[in-house]
This record gives sequence, structure tokens and C-alpha cells, in this order.
Amino acid sequence: MNISMKVKEEWIEKGQAVLLVLLVIAIALGFGLSIISQSVSDVRISKQEQEASRAFNAAEAGIEEALKNVTGAGVGGSLTVDGIEVSYDVDSNAYFNNSLKENESVEVDLSGAEVGLNTLRINWVDSNSQIENPGTCVASSGQSPASLLIAVTDNLDQQEKYGVNSCALNSDNGMVDISDVGSSTFLRQYDVAVDSNDVLVRIRPIYNKASISVVGNVDLPTQAYVINSTAQAPTLESKAIEVMRTEPATPSIFDYVLFSGTSIVK
Repeated sequence: MNISMKVKEEWIEKGQAVLLVLLVIAIALGFGLSIISQSVSDVRISKQEQEASRAFNAAEAGIEEALKNVTGAGVGGSLTVDGIEVSYDVDSNAYFNNSLKENESVEVDLSGAEVGLNTLRINWVDSNSQIENPGTCVASSGQSPASLLIAVTDNLDQQEKYGVNSCALNSDNGMVDISDVGSSTFLRQYDVAVDSNDVLVRIRPIYNKASISVVGNVDLPTQAYVINSTAQAPTLESKAIEVMRTEPATPSIFDYVLFSGTSIVK
């Protein structure tokens, strides 16, 4: 009887040892599978990031290709970059709508405008932006919403110049204070009179950066091109890029240059 009990106890101890070994193996196997799964996941994520980067670079190449070949609206094309198919298209805007840095100039082309153009409507300053609309009105950089310097040039190179403030700065700079509320989210709106002899308008914000929109009472010539480029990697990662290219313009430094057909006397 004692021998039988002893044998049973030995079998129980052996069974417990086997269960303990199996438990250790199961835990080790679980850790191993977890490490392998994490490694596979890391490799997959790394591969996806690599393919996404390739797709982004390919989309950028599509933008560069479009910029080289911009000739008008409706232009599009495709190319293959590093084994990735890229497609791009170009649309034209008969208006200007962009953000300008402080003292950065933009040109609005009037040559070739539709018959009947007599007014340019300028909306400026994003009223929802704490940077563009800081809530103060001081003639100092960043301390007021932007004022605008506007120069209208005709076909004889003669200019009409305007200066408008978006808040009460007339006593500081002598320019016209504008109170007309702009459309959409714009803070201010100003109408500039033009005629068939006018060919160019330059606009420069001072005191602050400004979002600016310019439209005519009739369609203007093309002012900017919007280019969209899309690329998709073989692993289906895709990237899309949109850029705007305005028409070529003289740099802002030319706002400070004097031109003369004869000598200039101080």
C-alpha cells in the first residue's frame, strides 16, 4: 500500500514538473511570437513609410514637371518616377487669392482683361487670424492689421497710388482709413477704379502679413495656376500635393526703384 502511494506521488510530481515545463514553454513561445509579431509589424510600417516617402517624392516630381510646362488652364500630364505613376493637372484662376508677408508685393495683370473692367475689389486680412488681426492698431510691425500700398500703372508707365488702412492709422501715416467689412472672413474691402489703359496693379501690405483676394467686376486675365499632383506607390500608399504658381512679377525691391528716361537731379 505504501509502495502504491509512493508511486502515485512520484507520478504526480512528474506530472507537475511536466506541466511546469509546458507552462514555461508556452510563456517563452508567447514572448517569442510577440517579438516576431512586433518585428514583422515594424518591418511593415517601415516599408509603408518608405513607400509613402517614394510616393511623396514622385508627387513633387510631378509638380516640378507641371511647373516647367505651364502654358494655360486644362493642361495635364503623367510620368513615371522610380516605378511610380504620377498624374498632374493645371487649373487657372482669373483672380488673386493668397497670403503675402509684410512688405511682400504682388502684381495683378490687367492686360487682356475682358471689355468693361472698371473696378478691382480688394479684400484683405483674415479676421479670424490672431496674427493678421491682433486686436490692436499701432503703426508698428505686427501691432495692427495690415495696411495696403496700391499702385496702378497704365500703358504709358504712369502711376496712380493709393494707401489704405484697415484700422484708424490716418493720423500716423496719412493714408485713408477703411471701415468697409470684407466678404467671407476678410476684415476689410476696398474698390480700386481702373480703366482700359491700365495694365498692372501692385499691392504691398505693410505693418503685418495679410491674406489678400483681388477680383474684377469682369473676369481678369489668368493671375495664377493651381497645380495638383498625385502619386501612388505599388503598395497603394498615395500622396497628393497642391501648389499655386502666380504669374512672374518683379521683386518687391523694385517698389523702391526710380526709373527715368533722362537724368535724375537731386
